[in-house]
Amino acid sequence: MNKRSNWWGSKMLAALVVGLLIALVVGCAQPAPTPTPTATQPAKAAPTKEAKPETKAATPQAKEAKPQATQAAKAEQKLTKIKVAYAAISGVHAPLWITKERGLFEKYGLDVSLEYIATSGVLTAALIAGEVPMAGQSGGAMISAALGGADVVIVAGIINAIGQYLYSQPSIQRIEDLRGKTVGVTRFGATTDFSARYTLKKFGLEPDKDVSVVQTGGLPESLAALQAGGIQATVFGPPNSTAAKKAGMRELFNIGDLAIPYHMGTIATSKRFLANNEDTARSFLKAIVEGIATAKKDKEFAMKVIGQYTKSNDREVQEDTYSMFIDKLAPRVPYATSEGIQTILDEIARDNPKAKDAKPEVFYDNRLVKELDDSGFIKKLYGE
Repeated sequence: MNKRSNWWGSKMLAALVVGLLIALVVGCAQPAPTPTPTATQPAKAAPTKEAKPETKAATPQAKEAKPQATQAAKAEQKLTKIKVAYAAISGVHAPLWITKERGLFEKYGLDVSLEYIATSGVLTAALIAGEVPMAGQSGGAMISAALGGADVVIVAGIINAIGQYLYSQPSIQRIEDLRGKTVGVTRFGATTDFSARYTLKKFGLEPDKDVSVVQTGGLPESLAALQAGGIQATVFGPPNSTAAKKAGMRELFNIGDLAIPYHMGTIATSKRFLANNEDTARSFLKAIVEGIATAKKDKEFAMKVIGQYTKSNDREVQEDTYSMFIDKLAPRVPYATSEGIQTILDEIARDNPKAKDAKPEVFYDNRLVKELDDSGFIKKLYGE
């Protein structure tokens, strides 16, 4: 009995030892205990939660960018395209240049193609034909065309007085010395033609009798002819007058000193275009009056643009052009005036009887400028 008990005890002890050894071996072979689900789930979810905010953050931006791009495209599509031209490389048209370069046409919904068409006569023909719906043009050319039955009308006066000089070769000392000589003008009927004839008469010389008057074709051509001796005198304003001075030509007379009311620079269109496109014309004039305000308030920008369009880096040229046409002559509120048009009619009347009894009011329409004036739009541009 004791032997059996000892044997059984030995067997049990051995089994226990073996069991412990197996448990020890298995325990050592097992990996580290797996984290409990509460610890594991957040760890697995964390990358997903981090990724989702990134997606959400990007999605609104994409959604926001898409409408903005669409709106920009739509805004571009909504710009009204219009071709506009000016007749001379002269500071008379600086308000147009500055308006264009400041992006003001686009501000008021217009896509303006601004072009240079040399001489008033050619540009007037393009305006009458409808090739150019609106133009920067001299009042003389517009009124002459209207007297002939053309459908043209002045909607703004951006330069309402003469801003020109009579220049001559150095050998000419006085205006009276031009008797028997030749004076050049760009085209008959142009502002230069009016200025030359008006000034000659003031000094007792009869054009085409005491002094020959010939056409040169353009302001640069007038300067070239003067320097070459083909003409003895001519009329122009900055920048060409400054170039003439630098070339040694003589300033005989500042025609601006006569304070002649005259529409040297206008915005013109046709009555047909105005009737069918009043909103476009209104937007155009909004841009122009803000362009004038910009020029008056930001001289450096204005002179930079003047240099760009006149192709001159000469500071004196830019200064002279700015001083004459922006500082002195460009009005804040660009009304056309009966006085300025009557001066032109009086000059035209010497060759055209229709001008003698014509009423100035027939040739202009201040309605849109008055609307901008009465609304306070123009005053706000000057902080008033």
